[in-house]
Amino acid sequence: MKDFIKIKNLVLVSNKGVRNLIDIPNLQFDSESISVIIGPNGAGKSLLLNLIQGLILPSAGTIKIKSSIKDNNCKKVSIMMQKPSFLRRTTEQNIQFVLDLNKNKRKVSYLDVLERFDLIAQKKILANKLSGGEKQRLALALAIITNSKILLLDEPTANADPLTTIKIEKIIKEESIAGKKILLVTHNIPQAKRLGQDIAFIHRGKVLEHCDKAVFVNHPKVKEINQFLEGEVVI
Repeated sequence: MKDFIKIKNLVLVSNKGVRNLIDIPNLQFDSESISVIIGPNGAGKSLLLNLIQGLILPSAGTIKIKSSIKDNNCKKVSIMMQKPSFLRRTTEQNIQFVLDLNKNKRKVSYLDVLERFDLIAQKKILANKLSGGEKQRLALALAIITNSKILLLDEPTANADPLTTIKIEKIIKEESIAGKKILLVTHNIPQAKRLGQDIAFIHRGKVLEHCDKAVFVNHPKVKEINQFLEGEVVI
């Protein structure tokens, strides 16, 4: 489905009103790819995900998501935050709580979830006592089991070791193949190349380029992308 997510004239003004934190006249994502959002620190990547999720209201503009009759039993959007927070419960209790909230949307047991996300050994541990990589896997599990149509991922492997990164990337690919739309924010350029089919580059709240991965990597049109890909500081 083309134009699955359609953003028009989106503006988010800073609290003091002195500048636009987000200023995106036009941005569209289709429904059949893993779309990567990349850019330097402070560019507005996380803000954009929060706007799409509805956690932040824009100062102006619209974000429209197409739906179909098949989507009636699905939550439209779920998000995995860069710094996830959990209920003050064990790993398995956090999973069971979200499954209970969505029991009419997805038939899966908490044991299946624990096994898929390699959390069986941690099931009785309080969620806030997990290691960084374990928290990442739990946060991803909670976002996925809501059975949303769109999955927003904000640096899903930021605190993960290489093995955990491989596991998380495998699950992301599986969810995409199963039909879920993925929007992935990452600073990891190799990860963007591995997972992304299209890449949007954000700088100072603006999308400077959004194109197919091959074009982005081999023939970027703006100097800031070349600087970013070469590891230079983009100011």
